[in-house]
Amino acid sequence: MTQDNSSGETRDKGVLRQDQSQLLGKGFSFSGYERDTLFLNLGKGESGQVKYTDISGVSGIDHLSDGRASVFADFDNDGDLDVFMTTIQGHAHLLFRNNVGQSNNWLRVAITGNESGRDGFGAVVRVKTSAGLLTKIKSGGSGFQSQHDPRLLFGLGQDALAEWVEITWPNGRVKRFTNVPAGSSILLEEGRDNFELVKEAKTSLPNPLTREDQLLRTLKLQKGRQLPALTVTRIDGSRTDLATIFKPGRRTLINLWATWCGPCAREMPELERLAPQLRARGIDLIGLSIDTEGINVVKEFLSRRKITYPIINIGDQGIAHIFAGDDATVPISVLIDERGRLLQVIGGWSRQTAREFEALAGNKNK
Repeated sequence: MTQDNSSGETRDKGVLRQDQSQLLGKGFSFSGYERDTLFLNLGKGESGQVKYTDISGVSGIDHLSDGRASVFADFDNDGDLDVFMTTIQGHAHLLFRNNVGQSNNWLRVAITGNESGRDGFGAVVRVKTSAGLLTKIKSGGSGFQSQHDPRLLFGLGQDALAEWVEITWPNGRVKRFTNVPAGSSILLEEGRDNFELVKEAKTSLPNPLTREDQLLRTLKLQKGRQLPALTVTRIDGSRTDLATIFKPGRRTLINLWATWCGPCAREMPELERLAPQLRARGIDLIGLSIDTEGINVVKEFLSRRKITYPIINIGDQGIAHIFAGDDATVPISVLIDERGRLLQVIGGWSRQTAREFEALAGNKNK
């Protein structure tokens, strides 16, 4: 399918979508990198006004991506609302697990309509607590192609029960239920005179991926497993097997890099400085170039940067055996034991990675 523009040029819509995907994948932001915010309701202060505090930073929700939609739902059924977000970039969905206020009581209300429709949209639920009256409306939408948890969740603080729960159905009929126990999930069905206790299993949401876990997803390597058998090229042009560089009783730090990589150019002099200290701690440093334009380009780069630790090159086939996707992202370093098994992954060049290299060299206070 094609699209004509005013100049008469024709462009495939699929190409346009691909261009947009690549643009967003490189970090482009329509919102100007405006950070997402989250505010916590503190209740009414002495003035009688409701107060809020900004918890965006501590919650982790102050993300730079362009938010497309957000949903509040108790995904793990532990009595508090977690947050699920999608972004216009589309490469990642964000799930923020709520671990705040675990000691407080709560009440969950599910609604089933009859005359008012199966979902009971428009029903108003009020809950009387020692802190006052809480009100929520069951609605059918909450943003762009999204909907919050259809079950209504009420915080009860330290109350052992809700004094009463009242529902006003869309047809105007009102029903009230008294002494509803805290920590329970109840079902209110239109036309029934009592509520039903619902058993809902508490689940565990996975812990967030560590930085190392994220790095491993970009590689075809697994911790505790041996590196693949690869043929590498030494700086003098001779070829050998990668396994021959591993020495008995010693670990090997392999730094993957490329001549076109700016962060690599900043990282390698630091590794050059640390090489003697690493060697003294039983760690041999090897640079693994992923350049594909020939060994002379690599030699020239090393000469300019005054890099003296051993360098080898893996070429196109080696890249395909190490990196999981089409893009080979460097710098990235892997710590290998004497049998060629992966122990640790260190990615990028930052203060954090510098500290990790210093720690390997025995400089834990830097």
